[in-house]
Amino acid sequence: MKHFWTHKENMPSEEPGYGQFTIGHFFLLALSTLLIICYVILYNKSDSETRIILRRSIAFTLIFIDIIKMILIGKSTVKLSNYLPLELCSFASYVIVLDSIFADNTIFPIMLLTMFMPAAIMAILFPTTSTLPVLNFYTIHQFLYHALIIAYIMARFLCKEITLTYSGVWTSILQIIILAIIIYVIDAVFDKNFMFLRDPYGNPVLDLLWKTFKGGISYTLGLVAFCIFMIHVFYGFFKLISILFLK
Repeated sequence: MKHFWTHKENMPSEEPGYGQFTIGHFFLLALSTLLIICYVILYNKSDSETRIILRRSIAFTLIFIDIIKMILIGKSTVKLSNYLPLELCSFASYVIVLDSIFADNTIFPIMLLTMFMPAAIMAILFPTTSTLPVLNFYTIHQFLYHALIIAYIMARFLCKEITLTYSGVWTSILQIIILAIIIYVIDAVFDKNFMFLRDPYGNPVLDLLWKTFKGGISYTLGLVAFCIFMIHVFYGFFKLISILFLK
């Protein structure tokens, strides 16, 4: 508990983190999976009014714990402007808030399933907090935050509240391109790296893209192309599940 509130930029180099695909990482993945399963089961057994409460509870929790994170970073010696909620999964939480309010819309659910689900899964498989201890606020935040996003999306999908259409996939692609352009301009103007558009930040998958596309703008375009590819992969995966199991 010595370094529970310590940000990774302030973590002593001699302090080992939980690492990637280690016992500590698998423990966190197991807890995240348990949370997701419990939420999906509870959501499935609930009536429509209770489901509204459950959806809005996740939306509130996502925003609340992000505010706590921003306050803690702001009170530390870490530069807050480098950690503003402008990452892809931050936008997922904003869409979840809107979706929890306007649950009858047809745009937000498909965005969540095809655009934000891959990002949330990658965030817990290749966490940026791996240099921190398991019992650390930022570690817990990362896994809780992304597990809640996955739980929200999976509950709506498995309870047949999301209708997948291929036109919706191209809507998601258009949105990710527009979002990438806006964030890249912000990154370039203020010398930041939101959405990892200018630097892989030690992520193994993004490191591979960086090496493949030789860095620079080629890496950024390659990352966008990779996101478009993953949107299609997840569309195909969830469409198959819908056909086989959710008729």
